Amino acid sequence: MNKLIVPFMVLMLSGSVFADNHKSNKDLDGSHMNHPNHLLDFKQCKKTKDGVAAFLVMADKAWIEAKENPDNDKKWAKASFLSSQASHYSTVYDVWCKDMVNKRVKMGMSKRMKEKKKKG
Repeated sequence: MNKLIVPFMVLMLSGSVFADNHKSNKDLDGSHMNHPNHLLDFKQCKKTKDGVAAFLVMADKAWIEAKENPDNDKKWAKASFLSSQASHYSTVYDVWCKDMVNKRVKMGMSKRMKEKKKKG
């Protein structure tokens, strides 16, 4: 159990070391992200979304293991920890990425509709 928690803790804490770099990131269109509501760029949002998926898969497996061994407190703690991390990543994605991604999708759809009207 400790072998798994320590790498996860290091992974989670290492993100705060690089938290200051978000000001120099570029958006997909090359513009600097100087909008006060943008903390993460699209690549970082993708990584966050992938992190949610990874933690959900690991948490699901951990819950199954915990149910198979209901007396093993370490298995329950692992399952709880992984579920909590999935929740935290989901919150970050929801707050910092969801609206930006939805806006980008709408802009792409609008652009395709305009191109379609020009051709038709």
